[in-house]
Amino acid sequence: MSQVIRRGAVTPRMNITPLIDVVFLLIIFFMLVNNIVSEETVDMILPRVEEPETRPLGEVDRVVVNIAPQPFTRAGRAAFPLSHTGEAAYVKVGTGTGSRFEVGDLAGITAALRRAKAEQPEIEVLLRADGAVYYGQVQPIMGAVRAAGIETVNLVAYMPDEPGR
Repeated sequence: MSQVIRRGAVTPRMNITPLIDVVFLLIIFFMLVNNIVSEETVDMILPRVEEPETRPLGEVDRVVVNIAPQPFTRAGRAAFPLSHTGEAAYVKVGTGTGSRFEVGDLAGITAALRRAKAEQPEIEVLLRADGAVYYGQVQPIMGAVRAAGIETVNLVAYMPDEPGR
């Protein structure tokens, strides 16, 4: 004969451990995405375009090449726009710590772009240069892109109705 034990009313409980796991995974995901996006950008004021001929990029294989200006403060640049030397500080190719080059290191820049092209044969370059950097600093970098065998270079600028960064 079996014995029956009375415990009282059963109260439902919710296990939130899986919910906590999902929240932590989302936090990690957004932290990683934020790091990837911040690696591609360098603080600069991009030139404005008055009569642009643009096309949407869509989903293309791309590498971002940043020609960074000498350090500046936005307030100082706004008050004295012609006080900038026009010289670039460094060139950053794509993301990562090993992708920062001196402006004159065209062989290193070309080698980094060749590695990117070897990984993705149909790659395009998004070239970002500060509006105050002289063209003489940008032209050799464009030559390095061409020497790497990359056919398409997209120059990044702000449209007239977009606020500058």
